[in-house]
Amino acid sequence: MKWDNSFAIGIEAIDNQHRKIFERLLAIENSIAKRDPWHVLNFLLSQLAESMKFHLAVEESLLEVTRYPGLKGHRDSHGRIVDLMAELEEKLERAPSEAFLVGFFEDWFLRHVLGGDREYAAYLNQEFPVIFRRKAA
Repeated sequence: MKWDNSFAIGIEAIDNQHRKIFERLLAIENSIAKRDPWHVLNFLLSQLAESMKFHLAVEESLLEVTRYPGLKGHRDSHGRIVDLMAELEEKLERAPSEAFLVGFFEDWFLRHVLGGDREYAAYLNQEFPVIFRRKAA
């Protein structure tokens, strides 16, 4: 699967972070498929973990500053993602498998980004439309 602009929520910085995380997940998938040695996969996982931590912190800061009413629930979902990330690392260390990666991808991307992130984007678009990209005239 490749990044598609239809995945974007409309906030450039957040979309760029989502795209980077998406690319890191694809790199891990490729590493598993090629049966790379553990140190390669471990390096890719550490890059993913750092990208995720940074992204989640940025997102929470944005939602806090804008007083998003669903902040607590969104922050809780981030906690679940961090737990899933740790579980993914543990499972891949024991037995690298694309099945584990697919589960993480579904939870993070399909449920969180295309679900929860779109919810806060709708709120921000209504309350703070300046945050969103301007369409070329």
